[in-house]
Order: sequence, then structure tokens, then C-alpha cells
Amino acid sequence: MKWALVVYFLIHGTWQTAESLQYDGWYRMHFDSYEICKQYEQRFNSGNQTKIKGVCELSNTDEVK
Repeated sequence: MKWALVVYFLIHGTWQTAESLQYDGWYRMHFDSYEICKQYEQRFNSGNQTKIKGVCELSNTDEVK
């Protein structure tokens, strides 16, 4: 299992993943550890965006980017 940075978009008041919206180029990135994923999450969320966010989630895959 790996950690994934999952990108969410706020659409009509509901948070939806980039995959569910088929937003190519915004799909999740996988990491070996929670600590590395958390670093990317903090960088991703450091801007003033209110309708997009990144969240680290445990993923059932062996893929790493």
C-alpha cells in the first residue's frame, strides 16, 4: 500500500476527486510514505485556493510517482 495525494475540486458545494471528474493531469500521485505525501500536500495547499485541495489518503497500489 502507498500514500496518494488526491486532488479534490469543489463543484456545486460538493468535493469531488479529479478522477471522478475526469480532469486529466490532476489525477492522484503515489508516495512511499505518509511523511513525503504530507510534504506535497502542504505545498499544494499553500496557496489561497478555496475550490481545490490536496489530501493524503492511503491507497491500495504499488505504483509510485
